[in-house]
Amino acid sequence: MTAWIRRQADQGTLVWFLVLAVAIEATFASEFFLTTRNFSTLSGQMAPLWLAALGQLAAILVGAIDLSVGATAKLAALITSGVMDDRASMALPAVAIALGVSAFVGVLNGLMIVRAKIDPLVATLITFTLLKGVSLAYTRTPIGGIPSELTRLSRTQLLGLPYSVWLTLVFTVLIGVLLARTRFGRRVYAVGGDDEVARRAGVSPGTVRMWMMILCSTMAGLAGIALAFRQGVGDPRAGDGLELLSIVAVVVGGVSIFGGRGRVLGVMGGVVFLTILRNAMNLQGVDPLLSGVISGVLIILAVVVFSRTEQ
Repeated sequence: MTAWIRRQADQGTLVWFLVLAVAIEATFASEFFLTTRNFSTLSGQMAPLWLAALGQLAAILVGAIDLSVGATAKLAALITSGVMDDRASMALPAVAIALGVSAFVGVLNGLMIVRAKIDPLVATLITFTLLKGVSLAYTRTPIGGIPSELTRLSRTQLLGLPYSVWLTLVFTVLIGVLLARTRFGRRVYAVGGDDEVARRAGVSPGTVRMWMMILCSTMAGLAGIALAFRQGVGDPRAGDGLELLSIVAVVVGGVSIFGGRGRVLGVMGGVVFLTILRNAMNLQGVDPLLSGVISGVLIILAVVVFSRTEQ
């Protein structure tokens, strides 16, 4: 049984059984779960977490966990909305600046981890604290605004899904191809599996880890931009808790918390699972505080399961 669980987790399919179970329960528990309106709400909620989880996947695959994902998304959301300030002509500059700042955050994390040899948890916690301070210095109240025509465009549906979800799917495919079909992807898994073995094979663990930390923060920046477009304003609360939720989505999706193993398909399942789980609890009137408790329990159970299957 353990071997079967490990094989399904490695392939990213195990979490989809959980998705099916929650969906069935929610369907019978609430008449509103399978409605078109609820499906639209679910898909809109999914994009920011999905993007952040793809970034967290990049970090975890090389043996790091990025605790600054939520703070990076928050700053990107504030920058996007603040620079745009209800001016459609500033959309591209605002997005470019937000992504540039986010990528710089990844460089900072990478330098601390690779050059200064600081533990990833400590390094990204430092960045988290720094970015929270920068965000508070920038604004303590909602700032700027996204033009209404752009927010409507982001919510416009194609084949039942908003454009934001389609764009997220594009990034998902690109990262999936990068990891599964390229030499760099093979190096990523090698570094996450064992630094020394990778080094003997001619791979530079530091270089690979640096690029993956940059990718992680850039994806977090995209999540922040998605939040800004969804909310229509730069909210200082944007991105709060996103670091924990992204970790849960990745680990529940079958990615080894110790690095070197995991698939994009599993991360997608983890995001869908957490999103419909929260949605189902809301429809059934469950106390919102319970969502945080459930997330914590899930990540603890996931770590325990992977610790046992890797022995």
